[in-house]
Amino acid sequence: MKNLKLIGFLMILASSLMFIQCTSDPIMGPQGLAGVDGVNGVDGTDGTNGVDGTASCVACHNNLNKEHAEESYLVSIHAKETLHTDRGTGDIITTSAYTNRSGCVQCHTSGGYIDSMNGVELKGGSGYPSGLAYSGNQAITCTTCHGTHSTFDFANDGFDYALRAGIMPVALDQDPAYAMDMGSSNTCVKCHQPRGLPPTVGDASGNVKLNGRFGPHHGPQSTLLEGIQGAMYAGSAVYPAPKSATHRTGSSCTSCHMGQQDEGEHNGLHSWHPSEKACLTCHTNGAPSEVSGYAADMETLKTLLIAKGAFDGTADAFTSNSVPLKVAQAAWNFALLREDRSNGIHNPGYAKALLKNSIEAAQ
Repeated sequence: MKNLKLIGFLMILASSLMFIQCTSDPIMGPQGLAGVDGVNGVDGTDGTNGVDGTASCVACHNNLNKEHAEESYLVSIHAKETLHTDRGTGDIITTSAYTNRSGCVQCHTSGGYIDSMNGVELKGGSGYPSGLAYSGNQAITCTTCHGTHSTFDFANDGFDYALRAGIMPVALDQDPAYAMDMGSSNTCVKCHQPRGLPPTVGDASGNVKLNGRFGPHHGPQSTLLEGIQGAMYAGSAVYPAPKSATHRTGSSCTSCHMGQQDEGEHNGLHSWHPSEKACLTCHTNGAPSEVSGYAADMETLKTLLIAKGAFDGTADAFTSNSVPLKVAQAAWNFALLREDRSNGIHNPGYAKALLKNSIEAAQ
């Protein structure tokens, strides 16, 4: 009996020792397996360096481009301004001062143009010397046409060149329902368009009274290029369709007037004088100076207008006479073509048709 008790005691003691061993410091097992490939992971490859934040800006905003723009601009008409002698004072004044009055400031003064582009009501004025709508130096400068970019996503949105007019179509002053769209050339269209339309009806006698300012004003280049807003009465010549001129379909104001400079010449870029290089892109045999027969036809039309009492050859200006409607329309076309000053090159087909039909009407 004592032996059984002893055996039981020993069994309890052995179990206690086993429990103590299980709850004490663990015995290290074998090292676990490595990764799938048996080695540590491999470092990833370096990413591609990003593009400098100013890279797209520096393409245009650099000293070389700035110097070229400034140098060529100084020989432009916009920089020089045509000088006028004011009738009241005899002072020699600039165009922006002479035209610093209501109805002129939106194109002839910097402040007026900026206000018009910003949708600000234009200031009124009666002109030089005491009725200036915009005081100070109001000549057209860099900041007249250029403000801030409307977008910086040039890759997707295209370059707007920070033009205040942007690259949106321009609704014409004399026909707001008609919008011209030539991209960056729309800045040119904004001002280089007629400020009136050709007469379509006469008075009770069928006549139109002329005056010294008769015509489309001094900037009809865009609509002549478009092939619209001339006095288009029927004649033997057929008018080409609007927008069909080669300079309209395959070129633009900026591509012709702001091309690369000729060696040693003050043209192209911001001079807005067409360069030989720009013309030779298409006119491989040389840049034309006028449309064939244009000067002779203009002289013929002028002679007819003098004979009809519409034009004063001595004063080189329109008279204040009343003339038949068809003569007034021919006079309008004469003014349109002369003030375009491209010798018909902007739109040869349209210019020749206007001339031929005007000559027939004025005979």
